[in-house]
Amino acid sequence: MVISELFSTVKSAFESEGWAYSEVPEREVIRAGFEAQHTRVDLHLQVFDKLSAISVVSESTFQTTDPIRRERLAELAMRVNQSLTLGNFELDWDAGRLMFRCSNLFGAAQGDSNIVKGLIHNTIGEMDRMAPFEALIQKAAVSELAGINIPELLQREDLLPEIPLPESSSTDG
Repeated sequence: MVISELFSTVKSAFESEGWAYSEVPEREVIRAGFEAQHTRVDLHLQVFDKLSAISVVSESTFQTTDPIRRERLAELAMRVNQSLTLGNFELDWDAGRLMFRCSNLFGAAQGDSNIVKGLIHNTIGEMDRMAPFEALIQKAAVSELAGINIPELLQREDLLPEIPLPESSSTDG
């Protein structure tokens, strides 16, 4: 198999960041896992050489076939998607699994390493940010699901990771 310039750029991006990954044989696909604030985020990145495109996808570890729980997850994904500017949440309806997908088309065959890294960071961050909200839905008793107000749930700042403040450059005295 001939490796495309874009796949070489993707592999170089992983290597320059020291991210462990595995390649899917005979395909331009990478699998990787990252420990985030709330959860482990496993993702795969696929290169579409003829389009000069990549797609980064992460799937939740939770899965449900309960129709009420699935509907609540679909509403959660829809409401979060309204505020996103990059990527989107999807629900694999049959599997009852939440996913986040972020894709990019490049103007050059080799792509851009910084954009590749940014898409990976975005995918990890969004799936991690969603993890506590999804967990509340997945772990709620069936009788409680109808009472979960998704817009109010998304306002809960106690479920969001803390953003580190920059170090102060001021001096005492």
